[in-house]
Amino acid sequence: MPYPLAMDTTQLYAPLRDDKYQLFQARLVKDPALPVCGVRVPDLRRLSKELQDLDFPIVWHEDVLLKGLAVAERKESFEEKREKLDALLPFLSAWDHADIVFPAIYIKEDDRAAAFDYFSKLLSDEREFPRRAAVVFFLSKRKLYERETLLDLIAGSDSPDYYVSMAVAWALSVFWFEDEKAVMERLGKVSEKTRKRTMRKIRESRK
Repeated sequence: MPYPLAMDTTQLYAPLRDDKYQLFQARLVKDPALPVCGVRVPDLRRLSKELQDLDFPIVWHEDVLLKGLAVAERKESFEEKREKLDALLPFLSAWDHADIVFPAIYIKEDDRAAAFDYFSKLLSDEREFPRRAAVVFFLSKRKLYERETLLDLIAGSDSPDYYVSMAVAWALSVFWFEDEKAVMERLGKVSEKTRKRTMRKIRESRK
């Protein structure tokens, strides 16, 4: 059923809360900025498709995912998404906010250039999780854009911030199995920590 504007997500989540999952998720995201309610991602995806309005307060860790998924999956132009994404970025406070929401973003073919411009700029953002979100977006949409360009952007976005470095390493390790030579050419442009993380991920993927 559609949910009203003045939505109370605490009540919305009540029948879906899982105490064991709440403890697991709170440990997994490590010191979350917002309290974790304990609602599983498939339930959040289902709820996001039923939202009438996105104007509800963000109280729970899951609220960022719920609102983000609703924005991401709507079949609307990127111009319509842009303002909503801008409003969401300050609330990104954990790796799962980036990794669950941003691969789900629906991009019309005519909007690929606008999305590319938006996320290219986000790769220079000083905030750790918006920057990670941009890396994850490009990794998930890599078939839409020119590989060499993406590799340059991703390697150039490397940062001492742990979650950005890990995202860059993850992306480079995926590209490695598609174009090893191209990734090797970029490994000299990232930090030693990111380079080691990239090689570790490559080794782990080969097991």
